[in-house]
Amino acid sequence: MKTLTVKHWEHNCGKCDRSFHVEEEAARMAPDGPLYVAPTEYPYAVLDRKKGVICPHCGHTALVNLGKGKNKKVELSLLVHPQWLAGSSKQDMNGQPCGGSAQDDVATTARWDQARAANIRLLEVRGALPDEVICPETNITFKSEAGTVPKKSHYACAACGTVQDVLTTIKATGKTGPMAAYAVQGYSPKRHEVGKPYNGRFFAAYDATHARQYDAAFAEWEARKDSDLKDYWPRSKLPFGFMTHMNNGGIPNHGFTHWWTMFNPRQLLVHALVFKSLMDAPNRGFKQEVVDAVLGTYVQAIRYHCSFAFYQADYDKLIPHFSNNNYHPKNTPVEGNLFSAVGAGGYNAIRNWLEDGLGWKVNPWEIVSGAALGRINPQLTSAISGKSLKVLPGDYVSGADITCGSSTDLSHISTASLDLVITDPPFGGLLHYSELSDFFYVWLRLALKDKYPDYFCAEYTPKSLEAVANRAREPENPDGFYQRLLTQCWREAYRTLKPGGILAFTFHHSEDEPWVAVLESLFDAGFYLEATYPIRSDETKGEGAKPGTFGSQMIEYDILHVCRKRTDEPKPVSWGRMRREVMADVRQLQALLENHAKEGLPAADLQVIRRGKALEYFSRHYGKVYVDEGRPISVKDALIGINQLIDEDADKGKEPSPVDAEPITRQFLRILGNGSELKRDQLQKFLKGSITTPDEFVQRGWCAEKNKVFTRTNPLDFAREWSGKHRRRLIFDLDQALVLIGACFEGSGINASDTLKNENFKPHIALKPLLEWFIRNGPDQPARNAASRAVSIYNTWQASQVRPTQGSLFEEYEV
Repeated sequence: MKTLTVKHWEHNCGKCDRSFHVEEEAARMAPDGPLYVAPTEYPYAVLDRKKGVICPHCGHTALVNLGKGKNKKVELSLLVHPQWLAGSSKQDMNGQPCGGSAQDDVATTARWDQARAANIRLLEVRGALPDEVICPETNITFKSEAGTVPKKSHYACAACGTVQDVLTTIKATGKTGPMAAYAVQGYSPKRHEVGKPYNGRFFAAYDATHARQYDAAFAEWEARKDSDLKDYWPRSKLPFGFMTHMNNGGIPNHGFTHWWTMFNPRQLLVHALVFKSLMDAPNRGFKQEVVDAVLGTYVQAIRYHCSFAFYQADYDKLIPHFSNNNYHPKNTPVEGNLFSAVGAGGYNAIRNWLEDGLGWKVNPWEIVSGAALGRINPQLTSAISGKSLKVLPGDYVSGADITCGSSTDLSHISTASLDLVITDPPFGGLLHYSELSDFFYVWLRLALKDKYPDYFCAEYTPKSLEAVANRAREPENPDGFYQRLLTQCWREAYRTLKPGGILAFTFHHSEDEPWVAVLESLFDAGFYLEATYPIRSDETKGEGAKPGTFGSQMIEYDILHVCRKRTDEPKPVSWGRMRREVMADVRQLQALLENHAKEGLPAADLQVIRRGKALEYFSRHYGKVYVDEGRPISVKDALIGINQLIDEDADKGKEPSPVDAEPITRQFLRILGNGSELKRDQLQKFLKGSITTPDEFVQRGWCAEKNKVFTRTNPLDFAREWSGKHRRRLIFDLDQALVLIGACFEGSGINASDTLKNENFKPHIALKPLLEWFIRNGPDQPARNAASRAVSIYNTWQASQVRPTQGSLFEEYEV
């Protein structure tokens, strides 16, 4: 669907006196195909400068003097005719099989291509697309929205109407789904020169002539692939991996079993010929470094010339493979023309990439945000056209030592020799770069395995030391494997840094889970966070951009983490006291940032900023931040507690749970409040973006799920569950509070004082504040009454105790 602009004039017929528009050119996307004009479209005629204008009402032709015209927009839709959508038989008229899959031979695929091309018909509709259209060539009336895709990943058989799953159907064949082209998008320089609408571009039906051209290329490929071109295309099978076999239904189940199945025969022929020419170039007098530069650039072009490149209607162009960083089979694949003067990924584009890269190497440039310059000097803004400015710092890199290997072993770098390490650490199982890079590697290896055996001798990219949580390679404990390797990477950075050196990296806080591993491995390697700096995610995107999200909210800020090597033992601190210090710093930082914000900072940005500041404090005391005497808080629980800072600000109308309570307790009490139950979907929404799951609450016995509803555990039932159990294990604050409250229910039969007097019981610092909180916020009156009695019993017991001397960390209580 396109909206084209065309010049027009208002005109009245000299014979019938009815009005219509005279348009300077025909607004068409497919000028050689049939056109249906919607009934809602205003009457029009296209100007013929020799014959004049034909009235659309009465047919009167007249030469007219039009004067100055105006532009107007014409809405167009290009439809594939139901005649083609009806499909083709898997056998031709003579009973011979038809192919079309990557694994089929040239004879069967030629029969398929000719059968499909014989039925292709496009229909262009002018005006708002009506529910039904009439083909002017066949007089067939059909629904404009009719198609064969009733819902995602399914298709409806055009012959019988049965709706079936695409993957199930294709998997049963053991091959890729048969592909057939239905349209060609072309470009006419002459149409462009004379100002035709659509800037010289057009669509045409993929007819029998096009099919014969394709089949001729297929026949040539069949004849040469095992002879003169046998060494210039990858024959290997896809190695088992997460991105290939466990994601998107497993692409071998879609028939993509070998690397060559990701290309059609004409693309394989072109790529093989190019690689043959490049590999022979040194014999023709070209320097190897020149060949390498061209080869490294060309291999990027295969993203545009494979079966995973697809047509994007909104952009009206080809979008390359890996635009979304996975092997996702496409339902609108596009075959581009490598040697066209126009189009994405063509010869001119490759040449420009190469020239730009070589030019940047000699004279590098950087992009500076216009908004950033405006904050420095408002007068600079008027001197910039656009959202950013390209600047030339004149500091090209010379003498750089570039190596390829695992960061777990940097033995080629001397100990304590670096001032600065900047890294982009991998984050959990988000992206598996080695599996993605195999797509390029198998082609590069053809040309480089003999010249650079250290890097290209293996059949695939090395994966054993990739710091990533990959369930395909480490099914038992992928997260643990990832964290161990990441820790070793940080340790090598620690070893190579000078005592006063800096490790710096940025991180986009969209999820907590991978960040736990990054933090733990960073701190275990001996680093602490010297400072965290909020920076805009991408200032060049301007207004309305979507740099990223936290849960469902947009994030404008990333956090730049500046780390140093820990030289002293961390000092112990209570979790509650640390939170107070964090909030004081955060409020100061927030006020500073809001001076630069037009409408204050959104909640998602405050979450990022507060978390960065809290982690800065936490890292300085890592291993010595205590939620209770002798019990340090974990990174995971610290992150839960940090997330609650912003939640509590948002819930200012509610009484927060005690500040010294453990993070998981505060999370539970904040969400349920004084309620007794919550639906699963609501609970999951509350926990979205965090690392807490509803199951953690269930495992602790604080609630139970039935029929997708979580019901709070009655304190009396909880206390009875603890009857007879060793009090040494009663260490968590909410567990202690529920046991005492349950024991204080009328007729419980449990003596609350017995728990308090037990020599193995050590009351949590937050126990009394939690009991007092339940007096005001218990789920029902019996629970509130029991909490009141529990406070009285606790006060009596506490008065009888000698105040311990080893409580300095928890002597200051906060409100």
